[in-house]
Amino acid sequence: MPLSSPLPIPATNPTPLSQRTPPKRPHYAISLLKLIKTHKELSQLHSHLIKANLLTNPFTYNSLIKSYSRAGDPNSALSLFLDIINADSAAPDGFTYTFVLNVCAKSSYTVEGKQIHARMVKDPKRINTYSWNSLMGFYVKNGEDVWRVRRVLDGMRDPDVVSWNCLLDGYVKVGNLEAAQQLFDEMPVRDIVSWTTMLVGYADNGLLRNARHLFDGMPERNMVSWSVMIKGFVKAGMYKEALALFKEMQVSNVKIDKITLTTLLSACAGSGALDQGQWVHAYIDRHKIEVDAHLSTALVDMYAKCGKVDLAYSIFKDSKDKEVFSWNAMLGGLAMHSRGDEAIELFREMLSSGIEPNEITFICVLSACSHSGLVEDGLKIFNTIDRYRNVRLSKEHYVCVVDLLARAGLLQDALKVVKEMPMKADGNVWRALLSACHLYGNVEMSEYVGRVLLEMEPTDDGNYIVLSNLYASRNRWDEVGRLRKMMVERRVRKTPGCSLIEVEGVVHTFLAGDCSHSQSGVLRSLVDELIKQCYPLTEIGHE
Repeated sequence: MPLSSPLPIPATNPTPLSQRTPPKRPHYAISLLKLIKTHKELSQLHSHLIKANLLTNPFTYNSLIKSYSRAGDPNSALSLFLDIINADSAAPDGFTYTFVLNVCAKSSYTVEGKQIHARMVKDPKRINTYSWNSLMGFYVKNGEDVWRVRRVLDGMRDPDVVSWNCLLDGYVKVGNLEAAQQLFDEMPVRDIVSWTTMLVGYADNGLLRNARHLFDGMPERNMVSWSVMIKGFVKAGMYKEALALFKEMQVSNVKIDKITLTTLLSACAGSGALDQGQWVHAYIDRHKIEVDAHLSTALVDMYAKCGKVDLAYSIFKDSKDKEVFSWNAMLGGLAMHSRGDEAIELFREMLSSGIEPNEITFICVLSACSHSGLVEDGLKIFNTIDRYRNVRLSKEHYVCVVDLLARAGLLQDALKVVKEMPMKADGNVWRALLSACHLYGNVEMSEYVGRVLLEMEPTDDGNYIVLSNLYASRNRWDEVGRLRKMMVERRVRKTPGCSLIEVEGVVHTFLAGDCSHSQSGVLRSLVDELIKQCYPLTEIGHE
């Protein structure tokens, strides 16, 4: 097949190599910019460039600006930008603006970024698409009004897909999904970033039906797309859907990263899917994935919530990378299983190892004391909270103390704590007291606390149920009827009870009064048979 244009014919008498002018190499000092590792080395090299009179072109300035940004010194990077503006021998090019805008975005230098924008508008011919994209990225990262990003896009001569994606990201970040969807539909070109950005918008805002529809229609998916969808399901408590999507991900042979594995372990923990959690653990071992603090914590949390607290403890002990959240996960697991003495011992070990506790740490330890009846230990720990400058005493801590006292039967002490709290007690604080009143049969205090809760949270069905059960246990049926009537008048519906059971790696969910399960008929027949076995007809007839 002939070519549309002939190839160039080589010269018959080419210039000898010895007479050719070799290409000009950058000065060795400029080449060193890529090798420096410390800010001190960078400053020394900068001084050398000045002394050697090498700061004469944008390339050198750009390399220095980029190096100072990488070294965490945005002020020196901006100072260099001012130097190049005022220099007679050099002028900023498109890459200069790109680098300096990235500096402003990373350091939240909003005023300086807007000043650079003004300079770009004055000399648009020298600005390339990359620089305008960097300007849009600067406005999005600094949380500026999206209309600024829209104006930049509308003023560009040659916007590319990155330009459109910047504006799309801006709409998603401010939660304007209607504008984001409209922009997405009108984009001349869309890539996988466009689709994933829109997917993030729907998933993060809990619009899982829209997210799934978009996900199913994606022409191409990558690991990020799958992770976003799975994370969205887990965040919404839809663990069954998250695990089902993970199976689809495996069939599609998509590489699984640590973030996705951590999210999956959270789904297993939330649904009690021990078999699937163990499969994820085996996957980590089989593929020799490095277990960092986040992945280790997810494993600890999963095993603890699935009832394997000893295995969780073993993984925690073997972990070499322990952050404060790792300790919190283990403390929470011990609290969940009423192993208060071990939780206190672990807390002391944490302090002796130099790990600074945070608010969640104290919530976990106090909960462990509460579930184990360790009143004195819990109160001592509570009274040490104000010693830590980074820990703020919150309502959650008072909920734990009220629960600690109330579970031990010290109802008056618990009520005193509620009334003397430095902040106004919310429903969680009063509810902890109400549950204990029910447990100890203190009707008088239950009525008082119940009235407070019904006034504070008139639409919370749990408050009515606890108080109603207490009245029923005392045969006060008139009061039970009054509460039921009040629920009807206020249109409060009881949340149906829910049970989960895992069979051969599949988690089955059952709601009270729900017949949607595929084996519902068989299960009901089996329950009827069990009732007949437990209560023979002769006994039932006598009742």
